[in-house]
Amino acid sequence: MKIPRWLVRTWPVLASAILLGLAFPPANLALLVFAGAAPWLASLRDASARGSLKSGFLFGFLFFLFQMFWLVPFVERWTGRLGTALVPWLVSALIAGLVYAPLGWMIRECWRRGWVWLIPLVWAGHEGFRAYMPVLAFPWAILAGPLGVFPGFVQHAAAGTVFLVSAWALLPNLALAMFVWPQVVEGTARPPSPRLTLWMAVAFCGLMGLSTVRYAQPPTTERKVVTLGQPGVDMAFTPPEEEQRLLYYAGNLIQSRAKQQGTDLVVFPEGFASGDPSQPPFGALGPSPEVPVVMGGRRREGDKTYQTAFAWDGKLWSHADKTRLVVFGEYVPFRGLPILSGFNLPSGDLSPADELKTVAVDGLVIGPLLCFEGAFPDLAERHGRLGARMLAQMSIDDWYEGTPAWDQLWMSSVWRSIESGLPLVRVGGRGRTLATDARGNILAAAPVGQMAALRVEVGVPAGSDAFPYRMGFVYLCWAVCLGVMAGALLRGRIGRAK
Repeated sequence: MKIPRWLVRTWPVLASAILLGLAFPPANLALLVFAGAAPWLASLRDASARGSLKSGFLFGFLFFLFQMFWLVPFVERWTGRLGTALVPWLVSALIAGLVYAPLGWMIRECWRRGWVWLIPLVWAGHEGFRAYMPVLAFPWAILAGPLGVFPGFVQHAAAGTVFLVSAWALLPNLALAMFVWPQVVEGTARPPSPRLTLWMAVAFCGLMGLSTVRYAQPPTTERKVVTLGQPGVDMAFTPPEEEQRLLYYAGNLIQSRAKQQGTDLVVFPEGFASGDPSQPPFGALGPSPEVPVVMGGRRREGDKTYQTAFAWDGKLWSHADKTRLVVFGEYVPFRGLPILSGFNLPSGDLSPADELKTVAVDGLVIGPLLCFEGAFPDLAERHGRLGARMLAQMSIDDWYEGTPAWDQLWMSSVWRSIESGLPLVRVGGRGRTLATDARGNILAAAPVGQMAALRVEVGVPAGSDAFPYRMGFVYLCWAVCLGVMAGALLRGRIGRAK
């Protein structure tokens, strides 16, 4: 049976897209991140410049077709039209293809120029670019993401964020690409360089060794009792008046239980309250809650509306506004495009805060992360530098309930805890509600979909023990990507001149 030429050319791309897709939810075969990229990496070694761009586009398109399928049930429920729901799914995959095309080209250049050791840094730099891309910033499907379930082996994120762990996870992929598909020169397979092999082995084992040492040495902590207040209310699709009635009932019951639990702090989700600078936030708990509280809501100031974390320390209210908004959810770029009219998008845009702030409750400095903010490593890093001793993420995940997006969102919260060396408490309307210790171990989780007043004893350190400028690794990777592109273009110009 003759194999079609297109399949011969594209099977490595298909294989890697499938294998890496299986590493993520809902399959959750996390260890595939150490091998799934190998076929695609090997195929780029002998690709042409144009072929590497096409290969990168195809990989990104296929990988994100799987990663973003959760958009279909979400948008269909939001708009009531399946055809409309297919549009953002396909558009997101096409955008991913365009973003991954240069990655294929850069990896091919590293193979050709003998810069193989730079490939993990190029991969991490590309992921960092996707995460912080202007307008469409989307830290999704990060290679290291599924490994958050093994906190003992990924503590080196505290030195370079989750992107350092992605570069580390790519090393076995690179080794497999070189050993399973060795380069063929004049009909003879050429084994990989012993020096390069040794370097990769030392880097991989060394980082894992440092991780296990850090994991085995948790910081000295102070015990705090925290109640995670999960209302059990669908805060995405419940009619507003009914939602307020249900939140009022759940909020008062949770507050009463928290008081009985002797809690130091109760945390409620995003969207639980609203207010403005001249008065306490409106909510089920009234102007003077019986227990210290941190909760999410909205507030107005002049002609601007903010997503806000409100904190009550028993005497005074304080607040910190959200700095990183959800594109097409909290603000709509290109609002005038006719194609957007059928998506029931919000009629008004929220405003991002100009400054990241912490809040304090009874001397405990807390770094608030409002929903989508929990996906960005730099915000947790900055909270640590501001003196935060605990991170509190308030979310409304009900939009994505029952889809793989839910799992990636709560796992990103665990990564923020691992990176910062701080405990994290996370509360959603119906879930996922959980708490971690200062090394990213999950201490407790509330049942999904139920009202819960989950009491957790959290060990709070004096401060973050992570490297305070770990985003520097991302900047280094961006510089490497620019260097690879500049070096390739410069050599190509010199070659044409000769």
